[in-house]
Amino acid sequence: MKKYKRLFAALLVLAVAIVMLSSAVYIAVQADHDCTGPDCQICYHIASCQQTLKQAALTGSAAAAAAAVIYVLYGGLLCAARLFASCTLVSLKVKLSN
Repeated sequence: MKKYKRLFAALLVLAVAIVMLSSAVYIAVQADHDCTGPDCQICYHIASCQQTLKQAALTGSAAAAAAAVIYVLYGGLLCAARLFASCTLVSLKVKLSN
């Protein structure tokens, strides 16, 4: 089951990368087209590709920010747990003699 989740995640990342790359390539190729006026289909597609890239960038940056916050919080919790766990008499090698 874990193998299929990993495969599905890899395919999803690949699909998003292909969509972003094809949008960027379409914008670059059609940047200097002969515009026919306000109802130009190429301008409409370029605007659609730009919107797709903006949404993908926003989603990616939000996911990266969430991952960074979780990483910082998880790292802080691990550090605090190690600090409190290492402060025992046995770990400090205190000799308890009368």
